[in-house]
Amino acid sequence: MRQVLSINRLIVIFCTLGFLFLVVDTFLEHIEAFKDEPLAWIPVAFSVVGLAIAGIASARWNETWIRLLHWCFIAALAVGAAGVCLHVADQFESEEERVAEHGDDTEEHKLPPILPPLAFTGLGAFGLIATLRKWQAETKS
Repeated sequence: MRQVLSINRLIVIFCTLGFLFLVVDTFLEHIEAFKDEPLAWIPVAFSVVGLAIAGIASARWNETWIRLLHWCFIAALAVGAAGVCLHVADQFESEEERVAEHGDDTEEHKLPPILPPLAFTGLGAFGLIATLRKWQAETKS
């Protein structure tokens, strides 16, 4: 007989794919920043950890892994908020600081976008819906 997956588990599987997307996207977007800014590795590393935890949790689907994943989604909210703060801080860097840091070259310095870190926040909020005990459908023992 075919097993029907709960909506909670399907949302977690969708979030697992979201973490996979974030691994690739944040790596490609931060390639230039890795050498100058070590904090650029945080979203990539967190996405890899989130991908592993979400993948195992969606496969095993027991209370222990669901609770661990729940904390991972809470951390995703924090990573997203911190990313927005860091990107906003770079937006307000003065022109003198930019010239001192990057030289007086004619090449335009690319500023980090403000909204993409919110992908972590959205993924975290979406995942929290699936892992809250109030809406927990079924678990395997």
